[in-house]
Amino acid sequence: MLRFLLVLPLLAALGACAPFHRPLAAADRGKVQEVDVRVVVAQESFMFSAQPPGVSAALGGGLVGALIDSSVQQSRQKAMSAEVQAIVGPLLDCDYRVEAGQALSAALAEPAAFPLKVRSTRVLAAMPTKAEQEARIAATQGGPAYLVLLVQYALEPGLGAFTTRTSALLWQDGRAEPSYRAAAIFQTPIGGSARAAVLRRLTANDGQVLRGVMRESMTQTLHAVALDMAGARSTGVKTARFNVNGSWVTLAGQSFDAQPGRVLFRDEDGALYSVRSAAP
Repeated sequence: MLRFLLVLPLLAALGACAPFHRPLAAADRGKVQEVDVRVVVAQESFMFSAQPPGVSAALGGGLVGALIDSSVQQSRQKAMSAEVQAIVGPLLDCDYRVEAGQALSAALAEPAAFPLKVRSTRVLAAMPTKAEQEARIAATQGGPAYLVLLVQYALEPGLGAFTTRTSALLWQDGRAEPSYRAAAIFQTPIGGSARAAVLRRLTANDGQVLRGVMRESMTQTLHAVALDMAGARSTGVKTARFNVNGSWVTLAGQSFDAQPGRVLFRDEDGALYSVRSAAP
């Protein structure tokens, strides 16, 4: 049975990872000898967003505007359901978990790719049970640290961009509270205007383009989290174009890395962004 999720709120599009940032303290960083990495991808297919009408905001808020927004939103969601069913089918052959696993293996094969010694990596379809999670955290007492990356991936409306939003949490020393927390957002524009043409390009040659974007998202997310855990300092303000529900907006933040064709920065809440430096 084909399953897909529809994301409604505008804020959820930018903030699926609620803004939270707890840097890894120097003392904690020094204690970490090894780390087990678990990437959790709970989705079975793509998430899509239906662009909200924004009537309530235009009317200055209030119940009437909210009701209009709700009515229009429901109509758009029904129309979008048919689109999603037509779109998702050709994309199902591209498994994000598989591509993420390959990207992890490739990244961790490079000694300089991660600031910590990684003992093991796994890609999971769900978080461990509460008992398993508590036992795993307790095992960090005298054992390897435990890093979990909770990943959500989506295609923006109109297939204008591919986005992942990740919550990163690190446990160590048997403590129930994570010693490191961060939200990491990756996005790359897909390009093109005609939906059918974009879909053909994404799925051509056994989905080569889409698979490459998936792997890049995992590589970039791991890179951003690694730099943040290592205490990378800000080097100045950077701006980038970002697709929110099919519309391009400009975001700004403190840069913490320089890469050709890509901007990495922290926003005022400490969220980590990896965004293409040029977008339509």
